[in-house]
Amino acid sequence: MTETDKNRELKQSEKSSLYDEEFPGSGVSEGRKNDLEAIDIIGSLMKDEEFSLENESSFTINKILSFLNREIDENQNFTEALLIKGTVLYKTGKYNIAIETFDRALETIPEEIPGENLSLWTESDSINYKYALKLKAFALFRLGKYREGLDVLNEILAVYPDDMEIQEYKTIISTLEDESLIKELNNLPYIYPEKSGTWERGYRQAYEPDKYARVLEELDKSLEINPQDSDIWRYRGSALYMLGRYAEALEAFDKSLEIDPKNEDAWSFKGSTLYMLDMPEKALKALDKALQKNPNKLETWFNKGSIFFELGRYQQALSAVDNALRINANDRNALNLKNSILRKLDKELII
Repeated sequence: MTETDKNRELKQSEKSSLYDEEFPGSGVSEGRKNDLEAIDIIGSLMKDEEFSLENESSFTINKILSFLNREIDENQNFTEALLIKGTVLYKTGKYNIAIETFDRALETIPEEIPGENLSLWTESDSINYKYALKLKAFALFRLGKYREGLDVLNEILAVYPDDMEIQEYKTIISTLEDESLIKELNNLPYIYPEKSGTWERGYRQAYEPDKYARVLEELDKSLEINPQDSDIWRYRGSALYMLGRYAEALEAFDKSLEIDPKNEDAWSFKGSTLYMLDMPEKALKALDKALQKNPNKLETWFNKGSIFFELGRYQQALSAVDNALRINANDRNALNLKNSILRKLDKELII
């Protein structure tokens, strides 16, 4: 851990029993054994902000939270216990409750920050204030509330305008807060079968490479903050897809689905990517997964019809494209594909 990281450690008040209380080494009760285990993990959390709880059982997590709740019940203004509780909740994916806990911790820190003389604010207050707001912002980002999270980062910068760490986080998250960009990354691509006469494979997403290369850099930085954010992995896959880097895109979509297997957009993008990688049968299975989650995705039905058409399975292609037209009867892409399918069917009938 760097010196900067060490300076970021949560400060412990003299009244805290998290470290100072010692239990007899023999004949201890089960409750005290649980407390000792909780204290040991809490100590690791306080020493290392990156300490992971991923491998801890729910039983162990509940023991830690139970211990912290008892500390907080005894002292409602126990800032450090609230911060540690918020951290445990954040690291175990309970983001809404974590935000509430960080807000409670902030209420225990002096509200009025001394004007131009921050030295009057204790070192403990300063570190706890920044830590609570930073983790609160991260929790908001994990919930997709990027604008609210940015507002919280601005609260930190209002006190520490030269804080490079927070400024960098703000730059990264501003990319994800860009509504037009996110809308673009969320758009499901149409794929066009070669036989339809509108072949665009290998060329479709080659436009604006510089833009998506820049976006990719920001998304990678975002993943350094939130490596378990399924949306960011999906956006990364979309950017890679648009750059024509399909194998890497597939890896990103798989990572997104590993975290959130219910996202229909990720399944549909995965299907499009598999098609571009010449794996049509696997692509169809991924598109079916997407349609199980949401049967009203026009682009997914269109892409399924496109793949069936490419495989020469024209009746199945017609059924899929009719489903697309059920959603939007005037979709030009679906109408063109249907005409191509009908021409093939007529040719088959003549033969």
